[in-house]
Amino acid sequence: MKSRQIDPEHLPPGTYLNTGEAASRGLAINRFCYDLKSPENRERYKADAEGEMERYGIDPVDRDLIRAKDWLALVKRGANVFVLLRLSLMHGDSLTATGAQMRGETVEEYLASRKLKAGASLQSKET
Repeated sequence: MKSRQIDPEHLPPGTYLNTGEAASRGLAINRFCYDLKSPENRERYKADAEGEMERYGIDPVDRDLIRAKDWLALVKRGANVFVLLRLSLMHGDSLTATGAQMRGETVEEYLASRKLKAGASLQSKET
């Protein structure tokens, strides 16, 4: 089904549609990541990551992507970036490292792109 508002053939670079198909495919990983809000679930995952992925019915492809810490590929497969951050933190990646990986950059390149240009200010000028 084509959207009348979005042309999926002409998306801006770095935009991935979360279609019904992707959302369905990502449901197990999203539930799994959402449930990592619970300390008990985090402890279970630390103790037996493979068992927890099995318990949640995580697709074998997604399991491989989790092991590889390929967060962008998981987003492309339907994972929600906001709950996925819980999982990336469990794997020792900071928010910055996760963002850099998703953009295909080193942490240093990512941080450099976040800096203000010379002369720019975060404060509004007084008139």
